[in-house]
Amino acid sequence: MEINRISYLQANSLTRLVAAAVGVSLVAAFGVLLVEAQSQPKPLLQLPAMLVTLGLGALTLYASSYAVAGRRMVALAFWGVSVALLILLPILQFLPIDYDTPTLLDVKALAPPLWQYTLAIPLLLFLLLETSIPSLRPNNTSNVFLSIGLLSAIAFLFFTTALIGDIANNSILIFIPRRMFLNVATPIGISGLIVLAIVLTRKGLVVPGIVMLLITGLGIEWVSTWSYDGPHFLEGTAQIPFDRYPLLPVLAWTIPGMIVAAAGVVAGWEVFFKGGTHAEAEKDVDDGAQGRVERP
Repeated sequence: MEINRISYLQANSLTRLVAAAVGVSLVAAFGVLLVEAQSQPKPLLQLPAMLVTLGLGALTLYASSYAVAGRRMVALAFWGVSVALLILLPILQFLPIDYDTPTLLDVKALAPPLWQYTLAIPLLLFLLLETSIPSLRPNNTSNVFLSIGLLSAIAFLFFTTALIGDIANNSILIFIPRRMFLNVATPIGISGLIVLAIVLTRKGLVVPGIVMLLITGLGIEWVSTWSYDGPHFLEGTAQIPFDRYPLLPVLAWTIPGMIVAAAGVVAGWEVFFKGGTHAEAEKDVDDGAQGRVERP
């Protein structure tokens, strides 16, 4: 049918577009690592991270060809490895341990900054979830909802990473390994939760997806108000001036939280009030190339 043909092409185009965005962002991250490595005490220790980053960019694009061809398990394996490495590499410098030996300090020096992966991680999670979760109903949401949702996940992770870095540089947080690890890992988990809610909404689980978006967005906004005058929830910071407040909490939490909640409102409007006028009339985008495509 013509509708199935359009749905198939739309699914493939989305996969290729997102994979291309991930690949470009990782190539840019490689360039940033190459420049910043020159200012490091041991520049060669950044070489593995640079090679892995560049390789994962190529692997993501390569995996998209398998997804388009209908070989989803291969694509999922490649994307799973890619997102796991992109998360684990920066986490090496925030493990809940004391870096008190030369070997551990070298391990810490291997880790690249997290901020340059804040675009690739949510998009890779989207590819992973979008391809692995089957559709229960046709997708009645528009590309506006998808764009707003992914933008909120990326903005939240990027600005929260900047916020945590600012706090660590001006407080005792960097000397509390377990708390530092949680402060770095939690935004990644919340960003993944936002992406999961987006995918569930697109796959037909509209009510759970919208509820997750609204609760997550409003919760992020509520938490943001705690840090408008500085991270005084940490001991020893009450007397420390923080010049970038409340700007950083607003950028990291308040605005992304508003965008997350707005994505939930947009999805509810499109599905329940507009009656699915933006429906893509998908039979099941997860069928990929296994579905038949009729030639005109």
